[in-house]
Amino acid sequence: MKRLERHNGRQLVKVSVLAICLAAVLGCVVRAAADDPQIRAEVNRAQVRVGDVIVLSVQLEGFSKRAGAPNVPKPDGFEIYDSGRSTNISWVNGKLSSSTTHTYQLVARRAGNYTLGPITVDDKGRTYRADPLSLQVVAGSTQPAPATPGGTRETPPPSGQTAEQGLFARVEIDKREAYLDEQVVLRFLLYQRADIRLHEIADFQAPTTEGFWREDLGPQRDYRVEIEGELYQVREISWALFPTKVGELEIGSGSIVCHVPERSRRRGGFSDFFGRGLFSRPVPLRTEPMRVRVKALPDDGRPAGFSGTVGTYRIDAQFDTPEARQGDPLALTVTVRGAGHVQTIAVPEWPEWEGLRVFDSGEAVSVQKQDDRVMGEKTFTQVLIPTRTGSIALDPIRLSFFDPAQKRYRTASTGPLQIEVLPAEASSIGSGSADVLAVGDDILYIQTGLLGNLRPKHGGGLGLSWLIHLVPIGLVVAAAWLRNRRMVLESDPSLARRAQALKTARDRLRRLGEHGPTSSAAADLTDVVENYLSDWLDVEVRGLRRGDLENTLVGAGVSSDLATQVMQLLDWSDSVRFGVGTLESTGERIRGADPLLRSLEEELRKSSLGVRL
Repeated sequence: MKRLERHNGRQLVKVSVLAICLAAVLGCVVRAAADDPQIRAEVNRAQVRVGDVIVLSVQLEGFSKRAGAPNVPKPDGFEIYDSGRSTNISWVNGKLSSSTTHTYQLVARRAGNYTLGPITVDDKGRTYRADPLSLQVVAGSTQPAPATPGGTRETPPPSGQTAEQGLFARVEIDKREAYLDEQVVLRFLLYQRADIRLHEIADFQAPTTEGFWREDLGPQRDYRVEIEGELYQVREISWALFPTKVGELEIGSGSIVCHVPERSRRRGGFSDFFGRGLFSRPVPLRTEPMRVRVKALPDDGRPAGFSGTVGTYRIDAQFDTPEARQGDPLALTVTVRGAGHVQTIAVPEWPEWEGLRVFDSGEAVSVQKQDDRVMGEKTFTQVLIPTRTGSIALDPIRLSFFDPAQKRYRTASTGPLQIEVLPAEASSIGSGSADVLAVGDDILYIQTGLLGNLRPKHGGGLGLSWLIHLVPIGLVVAAAWLRNRRMVLESDPSLARRAQALKTARDRLRRLGEHGPTSSAAADLTDVVENYLSDWLDVEVRGLRRGDLENTLVGAGVSSDLATQVMQLLDWSDSVRFGVGTLESTGERIRGADPLLRSLEEELRKSSLGVRL
C-alpha cells in the first residue's frame, strides 16, 4: 500500500512539472507573439484637391535598432517629402517600451484614385507590412495664386545665397513709386522648403517704415509655392503703408530667427536614441531694405475746395427725419465711403445754410481691410435747427479728392437736399378755451400772524435752500471748463489722442473678449496695444523695432518691468501669427491686457505732469 502511494506521488510530481513547463512554454509563445513588432500607417485625410498636402504617419513599435526607415512607395500622382520622425517612450508596470513615428508630406499633383502601400519595414531578416491606404484626389486646386492685386511676386533668390539651404526671408512692395498718401502694400515673407523642419520661430522684427502711416492688413497667411521644382511653405504678413511726406523714403530691413534641428556628427547616446539629436540651432534671416519714391500731388486740375483727400470715394447724405418743426433740432449725416487712407478724409464742402442754425456734432471713422486694401467710411454729422417754416432746399454737398488709380482729381456730390419745416406746436397757455374751471378767488388776501406760525424745528426760515442758488453757478463753471477743455484738445490733436487712448483701447479689448482663441484675435490684440502706444507716445509704434520700442517706453517714464511685460505680450502675438505659438492662452492674454494698459496709463500720466488731460 505504501509502495503504491509513493508511486502515485511520483506520478503527481511528474504531471505538475510537465504542466509548469508547458505553461512556461505557452507563456513564452504568447509573450513572443505579443512582443512582435507592429507597424501602423494612417493619413490625416483620404480625399483632397489637386495641390493639397496629405500628412502620412507611420508608427513603428517593438522594432530593433537595426530596423531601417519605412519603405514608402511613391504613387504616380504624388510628390512625397520626409518631414522627420519622433520617438515616444513609456514605462508601464516596470517595463520600458518605445515607439517611433515617421511623418511624410504627400503633395497631390493629378486627380484620380490611388493606393498607397503596402508600406514595409525590414528587421532581423523579416519584412513587416502595413495595410494599404486608399486616396482620392479631385480636380480643382486650392493653392493660392502667388500673384496679388497691384503687383507680381518676384522669383526668390537661389537658396545658395541664403543663410540656410531651403530657408530664407524677403520683403516685397507692390509699387516703388507712389503719390503722397497713396496706399503701398508691404509684405514680409518667410520661405521654408518642404523638407526643412523648424523647432521655433522667434525675434521677429518688422521692417521699419519711417515716413509712412502703417496699417496691419490682418493675420498671417499660409500657402505653398513651387520654386525651381521645389515645394515651399510660405508665411506672409502684410501691411498697408501711406506715405506722409514727399521724396525718397526707405523701408528698412526686417529680421527673424528660425531654430532648426541640430544635426550632430557624433553617434551614440542621445543622438542615436532620438535619431536627430536633442538640440536646435538658430538661423538668423534678414531682408534687404527697399526705397519708395513719393511724388507730390499734381497742381494741374486741382479743385478750389480740395483739402488733401487721396483715394476713391463716393458721398451721400440724409436727414434723420423727412420733416421737422420750426425750432426743433434735426440731424444731417454725411457719409463718405471708399478705398484709401480713410482716417485722413477731409471735411466736405458745406453749402450755405439759409433758414437754418448749424451746430457741428463731430465725426466717426470705420475701417475694414479687404483684398489687401484699406477701405471704410467716415461720417460727418451736423445738427440743424430750422428758423423758418416751409420747404428748405440745400445745395449738393461736395467732396474733392485725388484718385491715384486715374491720376486725376475728382469731385463726388450728394445731389440736392430738401426738408419740410412745419410750424412750431402752439402753446396751450392762453388758448382761449370757452370752458373755465374756477379754482379759487381772484384776490389773495394778506395773511397776518405769520411769525407766530413759524415752527422753530425748521432751523429758522428757508434752512439750506439757499444752496439751490449755487446750481446755476456750478453749471456755468462746468460749461466753461468743458469749453476750455474742448478748445485745448482741438488745438492739440496729439493731446486729444492721449485723452481718449485708454478708453478706446479698453472698448476694443471688451469686444475682443467675445471671440475665441484665434490668430486673428492675437493680431487684433497687438493692434490695440500698438494703437494705444502710438496715441500716447505720438509716434508710429508699428514702425519701431521691439528693442527701440522698449527703450522709448523707458525713456517716456515707464518702468523697466512694465516695459518688459509689454514686449512679452507683443512677442507672444508675433509667435502666434507665425504659427508657432499656442492659441490656448489668447483669452488670458486679452484679460491681462486691461490691467497692463491701466498701469501704463498711470505711469505715463505721472511722467507727463503739467499736460492737461
